[in-house]
Amino acid sequence: MARRSKPLVTQFFNRDRLVFTALYKVGHVSYDQLQTCGLADRRIQNLVRDGLVEKVAYKRKGKSEYCFKLSKLGRETAARLWGLSYAYHAQSPIHDLGIAEKYFSLSEELREKWKSETQIRKEFEDRIADMRKEGNEVEAKLYQDMLKEKLISMPDGLYNNTEGIEVGVEIITNSYGIEEMRSKETFVSIIGCQYETIRV
Repeated sequence: MARRSKPLVTQFFNRDRLVFTALYKVGHVSYDQLQTCGLADRRIQNLVRDGLVEKVAYKRKGKSEYCFKLSKLGRETAARLWGLSYAYHAQSPIHDLGIAEKYFSLSEELREKWKSETQIRKEFEDRIADMRKEGNEVEAKLYQDMLKEKLISMPDGLYNNTEGIEVGVEIITNSYGIEEMRSKETFVSIIGCQYETIRV
C-alpha cells in the first residue's frame, strides 16, 4: 500500500502518549484499552492509516478478534516524541493482552513506572557489569552464565504496587514448560521482588 504523503495525525496529545506508552510496554492492547486512554474511533483509524499502529487479527476460542500493536514507525515515533526505550517484544496477542489487562488494572501513576521485559533484562545486565566493576567477578560470571544457559529469565513486566513493593508479572500460556517457569522464579528470587502469575 502506498504511503500517503501527508500524515493524518500531525499533532500528538497526552492521550496518544498514554497509548504509545502502553503499546511500547506490553506489546498488544485491545480496542477497549485504546479507548480507556481517551482515543476516539477516528483517531485509532488515523493512527492505523498513518502506519504508526497495526491492527492484528487473532483467534480466541475459535472466534476471530483483533487488537493493536506498534509498527516499526510507531516505535520510532514513541522513542522520538516521548523518549521511550526498551520496547517490549510483542509476542502472541493472547499472551500480550494478558499483560495489558494487568497493566491497565493499575492507576495511571503506577503504569508510568512499569518496566517491560526488555528493560528488566537491560537493568539486570547493567547490574552484572557493575558487579564486575566492583570486583565481584565470581558473582557476575555466575549470573552471566545463568542468563546464557536460560536458567534465569525475566518476567513479562515489573511494577511497584500501592505499598511501593516491586512485583514481577508473568503471563502463563499452555506452552510454558517447567524449566521456563523455574527460570522466571529464579530471577525474581535473585532481585527479591514479589511474583504474580496470570494464566491465559
